[in-house]
Amino acid sequence: MKEFRNAKHIALVIRQLGGRSGGAERIYCELANILVESGYRVTCLHFDTKDAPPFYPISPKAEVINLYGKAKTRKQGRAMLIQRLPFVSVHAKNQAMWHEKNDFFLSQLRDYFQFAKPALAISLMPPANTVALLAAAGTEVKVVATNHNVPKEDYESPHRWDPNPVDRRLRKQVLDHAAAIHVLFPSFRDWFPAHLKDRVIAIPNYISPEFAQRPNAERDKVILAVGRLAEVKNYMQLARSWGTLANDFPDWKVIIYGTGPQRNELKDEIAKLGIGKSFVLGGHRCDLGREYARSAIFCHPAHFEGFGLSPAEALHMSVPVVSYADCAGVNQFVKDGYNGLAVERHGSVDALAGGLRRLIEDQALREALGRNGPESVSEFTLDRYRANWVNLIATLTERPN
Repeated sequence: MKEFRNAKHIALVIRQLGGRSGGAERIYCELANILVESGYRVTCLHFDTKDAPPFYPISPKAEVINLYGKAKTRKQGRAMLIQRLPFVSVHAKNQAMWHEKNDFFLSQLRDYFQFAKPALAISLMPPANTVALLAAAGTEVKVVATNHNVPKEDYESPHRWDPNPVDRRLRKQVLDHAAAIHVLFPSFRDWFPAHLKDRVIAIPNYISPEFAQRPNAERDKVILAVGRLAEVKNYMQLARSWGTLANDFPDWKVIIYGTGPQRNELKDEIAKLGIGKSFVLGGHRCDLGREYARSAIFCHPAHFEGFGLSPAEALHMSVPVVSYADCAGVNQFVKDGYNGLAVERHGSVDALAGGLRRLIEDQALREALGRNGPESVSEFTLDRYRANWVNLIATLTERPN
């Protein structure tokens, strides 16, 4: 660590990391590597009950510390007792549940901040943001709270993160203590209250340089989808839409690459619709560049996204995208009639099936939309991403507390 003796120390904080292959975990690891390459001393802090290694590689020059331990704090002990007592109010039990779940992580993180005194902490997603901001209170450590989805969903939805109302309340309250609040697009700033807006910084994700290969001159008759097999991605609707089209286009195929909790439910729906020969769940795949390069259409029917990385990658590889017009995080760059088709979600007609049919039947339109793809996502580069973070870190660490 001699080479980092005089370097600024940045702590990256995430709740769970070991073995997790999600997009936020990928961004966490890649940001660590980017900051190491930029000359910072980087410590990666996480809180995993199982000490599994990160799924994505982290530079050996970065320090990785799992803050988990089996010990209980006094507050946790009292919280466990309160939950067993009769006649305790629902609010008191919810408060106790929150402390039982979070207090050891909170105390470990506070001890680390007080001991190591990093120049800046960057926390990823609400489960880490809340704890990091509380842990930094009373110390000199500044915290950037990052948000990797639509803020309204992350902070208001009872279906995301911890459903405990105490957690949802704290998620919002502790943002007052953030040195900066990171979002993925400038329009996401609108959700935040007026007194926080000047602290909200938009830094979009980037398209990996690995997708720099040339697309195939002749595309296969493949409709590609890439993402976690979860309800928010809405692949059930893609299966049902394809069920109305499959007989009309027997030489076409839908392939979804990804894994997740909805896999079995999707398999059952595919079997019920009788489309098993043309609708394929391809599982996890590393060399997605080859799939983008050969596919004719990309379909992303998600309900919402923070940053739709897979449709952005598809556009970078000149694949036109069919998505819903109201999908935040995708409608920032998928423009109807320019680089894809943005269809209406609600109505008596299956607009997703209509959009797919239109592109299947019109090769000239597919190719015209595809040609506009690379330019439409040209701002999402690694160099710009790196510069944005380096500039933000410089601004915050040179500003007095």
